[in-house]
Amino acid sequence: MKGVLGMYFKTGVRVDGFMHRVLQPKLMDVRVLSHMVLCEQERKREVLSDALNERLSRDVPDLSSAKRQSKVQNLVERGDREMVNGQPPSGPERISEDGHISKGAHDTVQSGRSGVVERDGKDTTPGAATIRAHVLKEAADGFGPLKAVLRTISAVYADYKETVVIRNKIEDLLSRIVVLEVYFATLPGSVVERKRRSESICRFGGIERQLRSLSKKHGLQRLADHIQDEEEVPGLLEDLRETISDYQMARQMAMCEQACKLINPAEASVLNNFLRARGAEYRHGGRRGCLKGTRTAVLDEIELWTRDFRKPSVYWLNGLAGTGKSTIAQTIAERVFASGQLGASFFCSRDFEDRRNLDFIFPTLAVQLARKYTEFRSIFVPLVQSDPEIVHESLYNQMRKLIVEPLKESSISTVIVIDALDECKDVEPASAILSVLGQFVSEIPKVKFFLTGRPEPRIRGGFRIPLLAEATDVFVLHEVEPSRVDSDIRLFLRCSLLEIAGRRGGLDGWPTKEQLKVLCERAAGLFVYAVATVQFVDHRNNNPKKQLERLLRLPNSTVCEGKTELKANTTLDSLYASTLQEAFGNDCPEDDPKVRSVLGAVVLVANPLSPPAIGTLLGYDAEDVLPLLSSIHSLLILQEDVDQPVRPFHKSFPDFIVDPARCINRRFHVFPPNHHMELLIGCLNLMDQALEKNMCKLPDAVANSEIPDLCERTQRYISPALQYACKSWYKHLVDEHTIRTPEITSALHRFLEKKFVFWLEVLSVLGAAREAVDALETAIKWLEALPTVGLANDCLRFVTGFLEVIEESAAHVYHSALPLSPQMSMVRKLYGPHANPLTRIVRGLPDSWDPAIATLEYSCMNAAWSPCGRFIAISNSRSRTQILDAATLKRLTILESLLVHIREIIFSPDSRLLTVFNDGPEEFITWDIQTGVVVSAISPEQWDYDMECSSITYSVCGTMFGALIRRFTNYTIRTYNVHSGTHIYSHSIEGRVVSNIWAHGECLRFAVVKPGSITTREVGFASRNAPTEVESLPLPDNFPHNLYMEAFHPTLSRLAFEHSERIFVWDARRSEFLLNEHARDPHRASFSSDGRFFVYGTGLSDVHLWKESPIGYILHRKHTCEFDISSQFISPNGGLMFMSGRLAIQLWRTMDPSTSFSCKWTRERFIVEFSPDETLAAVARFKDKTITVLDLESGDPLSIIDTGMEVYGQRAAGSTVVVVGREKVVTWDLPAPDHVLNPRADVNDSIRTTTISCPRMVSHPHNFEFASISPDLHSIAILEDHMLSCDLHLHDVPTGQCLGYLHIDGRGDKRPWFTSDGREVWCMTYHGKANGLTITKDSESSVIELGVLGPTNQPPSTPPWLSSRGYKVMDDGWILGINGKRLLWLPPHWRPSNTTHKTWSGRFLALLHGTLPESVILELKE
Repeated sequence: MKGVLGMYFKTGVRVDGFMHRVLQPKLMDVRVLSHMVLCEQERKREVLSDALNERLSRDVPDLSSAKRQSKVQNLVERGDREMVNGQPPSGPERISEDGHISKGAHDTVQSGRSGVVERDGKDTTPGAATIRAHVLKEAADGFGPLKAVLRTISAVYADYKETVVIRNKIEDLLSRIVVLEVYFATLPGSVVERKRRSESICRFGGIERQLRSLSKKHGLQRLADHIQDEEEVPGLLEDLRETISDYQMARQMAMCEQACKLINPAEASVLNNFLRARGAEYRHGGRRGCLKGTRTAVLDEIELWTRDFRKPSVYWLNGLAGTGKSTIAQTIAERVFASGQLGASFFCSRDFEDRRNLDFIFPTLAVQLARKYTEFRSIFVPLVQSDPEIVHESLYNQMRKLIVEPLKESSISTVIVIDALDECKDVEPASAILSVLGQFVSEIPKVKFFLTGRPEPRIRGGFRIPLLAEATDVFVLHEVEPSRVDSDIRLFLRCSLLEIAGRRGGLDGWPTKEQLKVLCERAAGLFVYAVATVQFVDHRNNNPKKQLERLLRLPNSTVCEGKTELKANTTLDSLYASTLQEAFGNDCPEDDPKVRSVLGAVVLVANPLSPPAIGTLLGYDAEDVLPLLSSIHSLLILQEDVDQPVRPFHKSFPDFIVDPARCINRRFHVFPPNHHMELLIGCLNLMDQALEKNMCKLPDAVANSEIPDLCERTQRYISPALQYACKSWYKHLVDEHTIRTPEITSALHRFLEKKFVFWLEVLSVLGAAREAVDALETAIKWLEALPTVGLANDCLRFVTGFLEVIEESAAHVYHSALPLSPQMSMVRKLYGPHANPLTRIVRGLPDSWDPAIATLEYSCMNAAWSPCGRFIAISNSRSRTQILDAATLKRLTILESLLVHIREIIFSPDSRLLTVFNDGPEEFITWDIQTGVVVSAISPEQWDYDMECSSITYSVCGTMFGALIRRFTNYTIRTYNVHSGTHIYSHSIEGRVVSNIWAHGECLRFAVVKPGSITTREVGFASRNAPTEVESLPLPDNFPHNLYMEAFHPTLSRLAFEHSERIFVWDARRSEFLLNEHARDPHRASFSSDGRFFVYGTGLSDVHLWKESPIGYILHRKHTCEFDISSQFISPNGGLMFMSGRLAIQLWRTMDPSTSFSCKWTRERFIVEFSPDETLAAVARFKDKTITVLDLESGDPLSIIDTGMEVYGQRAAGSTVVVVGREKVVTWDLPAPDHVLNPRADVNDSIRTTTISCPRMVSHPHNFEFASISPDLHSIAILEDHMLSCDLHLHDVPTGQCLGYLHIDGRGDKRPWFTSDGREVWCMTYHGKANGLTITKDSESSVIELGVLGPTNQPPSTPPWLSSRGYKVMDDGWILGINGKRLLWLPPHWRPSNTTHKTWSGRFLALLHGTLPESVILELKE
């Protein structure tokens, strides 16, 4: 709104008329009011532009149209309004004959923003000032409570007409006061609101009286001419602005509180439980804004940018460390919030794990936007409810779904603040957040993004992205003229030290001008030094005057950040050393270990802790820790609330104290390995003491998201120290630096043996269950061959097998995970008594863990492991490329694409980019896997149909990649720029190139096999020179020439190939074969990165893993799979093997004992029928020849019968079993339960066989899929499928005769079923229509009549795959009870693939279609 009134002055619109016509009394919000004013301003700009255009045409007729239009635009932007009234241009700014605007005596000062010059001179034009002053005084007559303020400011405005900066400030203040006055006059307000207004008006009155007293003091002389008032008047104006802002802030806070109360409980639950960063909003964390009167130029410019939507949508405040970026960001966030524009804010911090994680930024911003804007919330909440996993998607999908689409649909105009992007974990060449922002910023022009960050390469690279660069304003904070920065620092020091003097007393005349001058010189433009100085001087136990003198006596030195010298002639290191010496120098040496322990905890913890939490971890009393930290409070952010985290006030302090070259006093130097070990032991001991079952007193059978007060429970029952220990203990297990002491190994063993599942429960409620995988993998690596490693491996299998349910429900660690763990599992044996199953597993619980540590049902044709080892990329010809978690095979990202024939797939060296080659059409596609954005799409030139890409490799820097192209026996290497997609060079290769190429520095290497030698050559990725020879190794004379399926290990020079149905591994350096083995149809051979393992597949389903030994490679393991294998390879660290095929993908440990495995991943079809009294169950595989009759009470088999025929259906009732085969029905009588000694005892003495009289069943057996037996064992229903229709046959069991059939339009989808009384039989078609027969029997149970039922959508009888009691099996694996209670979570390999592949009978459930070796039968206890 700055300058709004001035636009009306020029066009002769009276202020009171403007108020009446535009600022309607019904306007309820200042934000709406501001928007209307800006719209009116735009209309007046057009009037002004037309008047200026006419004047220039008259005065400078020779000026071209283009130049005239340019000058008009320039004048409009700079507000030279006197031209409209016909006033001749006077003063230093004039329009020359050629239309040039001369600046005259105006002084200019570089603002620090590239290409921007601010005017700070004198405006001697009398016309504009006279008009402005006149209208302002006239306007003041129309106002009530603020009338005196407006009159006095109008007078000051006339005095300062020559000073552009102050004049602009006053215009801005006047527009704010006008809006405020209208609000006061039109809205009565509540009692609290009226009190708030009264307090603000009183503050206005006090400032107005001070301004008036200054005018009276100088009589008729102009106020602006008195040099002693040059700071006082701007200070009073700033007081006015602050008063307005304080009122608006309080009002906005009240509005936010009221808005939160109006959110309904269901929406509030979604918002409260949505995964986000805590404490990232500007109102949290105890951050302070700029001191009043400092940074005014940059703050005013940014604030103007937030209100002017003609300016770019993105603003980057660029500054080096210590220049005050975060302080400015805090101030801007406060001001924009007060004006009602702030939608959301995120203050990144490397001190907090969630606030340095890029994945939390967009979800956190989205929750804030949803709380503020009802329109946004109405879109956001249903989205999250329908897709709760959206928070785990790529940054690209997060921003599109959570931010952009709701903002576009709701048309919200707002400002978003993100501070300290450089403190986020991000190894992208260009910032991932900025890459995504560049994709969408043009789609939401009403949204402004204010960003701060150091000019690190990835941040600079992000802002250079073309889409973002054109939409960004940049202000370089460290390039602001030093005199202006020094002035702000001097003001900050003077005000802060005077405040200390007033508070302490007895410090008259302190500090002196000389002292302030020296401090400013030492600060050298770094606000961080000024802040540290004030905190050092304000030591509660020392005299401030002596503290300052002590500081000034220190010699100058150099301040370093890490290893980079930032500023010369500064004294941060000396300041830090002096503070430590002052605090602890006189202490007893025996206290030094405690000092170092506490300091080490402050600078080394993964997330900041409060003083009591630090004491708890280290075993000290809180009363000992707090005084110790208070003595160095100038180096820390130490809150008055002792339960708030303490952290270094600036990142330069941790860098100082852990660097022995900088912290030369060994009494204070923190040696990280020692203190990591101390923190590790503290964490393990605390968990051992505090963890117990159900710590948060959670209700049974609920998901975490269904507990509305989960956060409150967490804070009440889990202390901050224990939260930290559970989430971060393993981060202090720092590899080789942590000495393997008995204390650590015994503590780890005790933790895994006694507290493991309680730890998982706590991680679940904290939303950090995935940390368990990283923690256990770290522990396993650290334990190596120690005895505890076996238990750690079993714990890891438990976590990876049940991570999905652990993440979703802490209660189901005991309800599902423990009850479903294998019977021989070490975790089950240790923690079985703590299980609380709501479901009894009658049959199907495995004895041991599946040899594969993770399995995912997915048809995979191509895959790649990332160099970092954390990701696996998979693809096939029918779905999109996916990124998986390499530890659990959990889907992390789905990359958008239409590719259908992916042949090669590879990660970049930093694991952030993924490149694939698609041959339909031929194209190289590169994605940023973190954002999901396509980086480049390259269509190779001159591509023929008979060409193929056989290998891709990245340059070490990750900016280029090379591809090996083969056409018959000719080879070409092509190189491309990853980001631009440009083709760099092509090189034709002579000889046979081994199939894989690799990078070596910025060169691409490949191996060429020729008679008698294998030669390694290289060519630069960006070089046009021909490839050069690197090394040539001899081959024996009898070496085969026709090689197939080659693989080459470049470091060890080992060549693997197939020849004459044998697999060979030739070591070229040792000139010997390491492997010579028969292999039929081998494929996809590969080495581990260190060469210890070698793997290949044979045929369709065998995988051979070989391990290096002194005599060559020996067979370590053979996997025979029940599905076709397409690829297999070993992880970068050699610890895991990946196998993929037509049905599934699996992970195996390479270091498991040498053995052979049968890899089962087949969807077995079982037939399970329950007896009417629910005491027996008959179980068989579909078309198998053996059935098992189970006692449901004990789960033991009563009888195992070899039927001698393929089983299509069976049922047990009482002591009888009836089995339906292809041509006959067989009946057995079971022995009495008390006579069962051997379930396999012969029951053939009671056999009765009946032939089914159905010729089609003999001639067309493949048409008969389903058979069911009535509960009384008298009738059989058989479904015959005809593709487009089906027939339902009814047969008599005693005679086998067909009693009749029903022809049904539509293919039969599900097996037929009888009602409980056996009087109806139904079947279902694919179209969801139910058809059936009624059965009428005589007194001897003989069928005498059949009737037709249906078709209908709702059969009166519940089919067996649906529970008659209301139980449900959901697609995500949950079994829900009658009242929606979560009874059990089914692992993926237990879940039926179809809704009909299960059978219910009362409280019993049988799963008919899974990957376990036997059917699963469950009894629900609800």
